[in-house]
Amino acid sequence: MIEVFHVRNNRIQPISLKNPAEVGDTILISGKRDAIPFVQTKRNQKLHILFISPIGTIIDSDQVRLDDTGLKRIYSFPITPDLFSGTYILQIDGDFKLREKINIRTSKHLIYRWILYYGVQITNPNSFPINNFVVDVALPPNISPTQNIAEVCCNYKPSKLVTDKEGNRWLRFYFHQVNPNEKITVAYRALIITRLISYDITRIKGEEKDSSRFYPETQKNYTKPEEFLESDHEKIKAVARKYSSHTPINKVLAFLKYVRNNITYVPQNGDYGAGFAIENNVGDCTEFASLFVSLCRSAKVPARMTTSIILSEYEGWVYHSQAEFFSNGIWIPIDPTLQHDFRYLYRDPSCIIIQRGNTLGDTNIREVRYSYDDMDSKQINLHSHKNVIWDRQPSGAYVESSSLESDRIKGTFFEGLNLKYSLPSLDLEQQDKEIEIRVTAPESAPVHKPFNIPIHLYNRNETSMIGTLRVSFVRGGLYTSHLLPLLIPPNSHEPIMIEIPATNFLGPTFIDFIFQDENGNKIGYEQKKINFQ
Repeated sequence: MIEVFHVRNNRIQPISLKNPAEVGDTILISGKRDAIPFVQTKRNQKLHILFISPIGTIIDSDQVRLDDTGLKRIYSFPITPDLFSGTYILQIDGDFKLREKINIRTSKHLIYRWILYYGVQITNPNSFPINNFVVDVALPPNISPTQNIAEVCCNYKPSKLVTDKEGNRWLRFYFHQVNPNEKITVAYRALIITRLISYDITRIKGEEKDSSRFYPETQKNYTKPEEFLESDHEKIKAVARKYSSHTPINKVLAFLKYVRNNITYVPQNGDYGAGFAIENNVGDCTEFASLFVSLCRSAKVPARMTTSIILSEYEGWVYHSQAEFFSNGIWIPIDPTLQHDFRYLYRDPSCIIIQRGNTLGDTNIREVRYSYDDMDSKQINLHSHKNVIWDRQPSGAYVESSSLESDRIKGTFFEGLNLKYSLPSLDLEQQDKEIEIRVTAPESAPVHKPFNIPIHLYNRNETSMIGTLRVSFVRGGLYTSHLLPLLIPPNSHEPIMIEIPATNFLGPTFIDFIFQDENGNKIGYEQKKINFQ
């Protein structure tokens, strides 16, 4: 008889969804020697064991054979700190079949709700006023479905929202005059939802398409060298040439492994970039990311940097450089420094992307930008501040007067600020042009078997729409199974048949159908619920 147990402090107990397994515990599959009914009918039975994460990825597997003597211990899986909290599936296939749900609780989560406070203190040190002062303060981008800005409140009303080709955004504030020795504090509070996104390498390989004909400017602009991204460096070009016959995704994997195997992580006292990294074989997250991006660009794979703040176990919130590469019409996030498992590409959700693109050296991508009359002859002092709170509310509306939040900002730069100007996300991200999506989906579908779904995309605009249709499973986090770049003609109806691949999901599952532009802005959206059984 095969049974699954939860082991804690060397004590065996039955699996219970009400009693989550925690770090230090073990999940045990045991075969009782005194009662193994299938041994009597067939010897050397084969079992295939899969341990499946809450987002459908297989994180461990094993194959065992049972002889007629039976086994006391067949398989064990330790609960480690790197696992995410959620409901896992332990599945046994082969001559004996079993599926068991297991709740695991750790300090890592699939979805986070963060409250970001960001402020700038402006001081005029001159003995005369400064006129027509304009300051742009960076607002984290909306990147569907990785990062969503749900609500923004400011202490001054912004004059406009400024965006650029990278998808970066700034809140612009205008002051007619800043008097001598006057101090002005500009601040906002944003509710930010981040989630784990995992891309199965094998599926990307199977769906990889040349989307450069849809995005020629992206192909051109993100495969050329820039300051600190020296894709024309001779050593970088030599490494890239070794993989010239590889497909784009295989190049990406090769460059990730090259950076991991050849660059030693050593904290630096500045930003030195890709050329420094490959010449000296050392660097921190900036050099890891810049070298990865430069290798991709040298191999004609579009790539760019991203600047984030990430929650460190020992240092709190710190700046962190990551990257993105362009595939199938979307930018796929990747962390060249922290990526360990090369079966999947992912970005840790305990991280907030602040800006995308090259923020190193002389660039316009700055967290705080400003201008005023007679800048050459007058001075201005600026100091930025930030504070991040983990909002532990599981769901529902954001509670503005949360006592926990007030306690967390006491004694900080943000205490006492009146953030009275609310900017709902719809006002920030109003789309002028949209695609209507209609999906005909079955109420139920079989596990482990692919099936087809008809999707209709309606473009009622006077211009063509270029974007990527992504089909994603929603189970705690999101797991992308389809990326389809499309050009939809004006005033047209585009019917498409999508094959939903075999999944590891069991039970009711939501599937998101998102049509988005290359920077992750939603242009169309539909969601269906399917019961996998």
